[in-house]
Amino acid sequence: MASIKKRGKTWYVRFSKRETRWDPEKQKNVSVLKQKSKGGFKTKAEAQQYGIKMEAASISGVDVTKNPVFADYFKTWYETYKFPSIRKSTQKRYITNYHYIENYFGDTKIKNITRSNYQKFLNYLGKKHAPATVRKTNIMIKSCIGNAVEDGLVERNFTNRTTIAGNKNAEKHVQYLNMKELRKLVQLCLTDLNTCYTSKYLVLTGIFTGARIGELSALKWSDINFKNNTINITKSWNCNTKKLGPTKTKSSVRKIKVNSFLLKKIKQLKANNLDFVFATPRTELPPSSSAVNQFLRRTLDQGNIHKQDFHFHSLRHTHVAYLLSKGVDISAISKRLGHANIATTLKIYAYLLDEYKEKQDSKIINSLDDICATNVQHG
Repeated sequence: MASIKKRGKTWYVRFSKRETRWDPEKQKNVSVLKQKSKGGFKTKAEAQQYGIKMEAASISGVDVTKNPVFADYFKTWYETYKFPSIRKSTQKRYITNYHYIENYFGDTKIKNITRSNYQKFLNYLGKKHAPATVRKTNIMIKSCIGNAVEDGLVERNFTNRTTIAGNKNAEKHVQYLNMKELRKLVQLCLTDLNTCYTSKYLVLTGIFTGARIGELSALKWSDINFKNNTINITKSWNCNTKKLGPTKTKSSVRKIKVNSFLLKKIKQLKANNLDFVFATPRTELPPSSSAVNQFLRRTLDQGNIHKQDFHFHSLRHTHVAYLLSKGVDISAISKRLGHANIATTLKIYAYLLDEYKEKQDSKIINSLDDICATNVQHG
């Protein structure tokens, strides 16, 4: 209920609402009075209009008495609903996006943000960041505001029907090794293989499968079929929590065909007599991703392969680049990677596909020239 009063030369609105909620200390329902007030209206009509608006919003399920700072709400949301179940790398993305929001919106309250305000924020981000970065930020914020709608803080999701902008010059092309570099890395990994140090085996398996490090670290001996040359990806290892969890997506659950050369090398690890395929004898657990990446960078340096920011996931990109160079169909590659659909693969590897397309275009032209040559001979 909204009450309107005059204070001096301006009008004042107070909205009051009683709610019944459970008090865990008293172990009974208690009545709680919630109020929100606003002053400074020049006329009574303006105050009445504001009061009507608040009452209508309250009837529709919006908690008009609460209006947290947007950045604060986003932070509380991801710490409560997201952090308990996501990887550390994904947590960093949420924190980065929190800083984007905090820097742009400052102390702006969530109810005061319009779709137009939010679009300007996306445009602002798009000046310095690649379209993919802006898109990922928007996805996270859209989910957060969906939660705010459920909490009754806002009536509508102000991220709906907005446009993603981005600076294409800021796009980072996927890093991968060429054939010469790839062969050198494989040779270095094969040199002095020692079952006590499983990072070499993990890197080799990443090269030959294109699987994520968490998927490979989670492998147990029952996941490898040495007879049919397949590796079953059904789970993922979180090196921070040291626990097994689900794969990144449902489509990530898959069976990967591998060559006997790789399986012969992996089989050497059975000598460790441990549950996890890539567990080290010292910890009886798979090595951390940082340890594997440190080994990978040392090995690349050893081979005079200079790739800035190259890491284990870059082996996945290298796997794709190699398969494309060998003419493997993109739909088969997509299934091997565990992508939900081919569109995901096309989006991630657009740069590689452009390179591949140039090679294919050359083949097409040469093929068409053959037709001309045939016609000339018969002419």
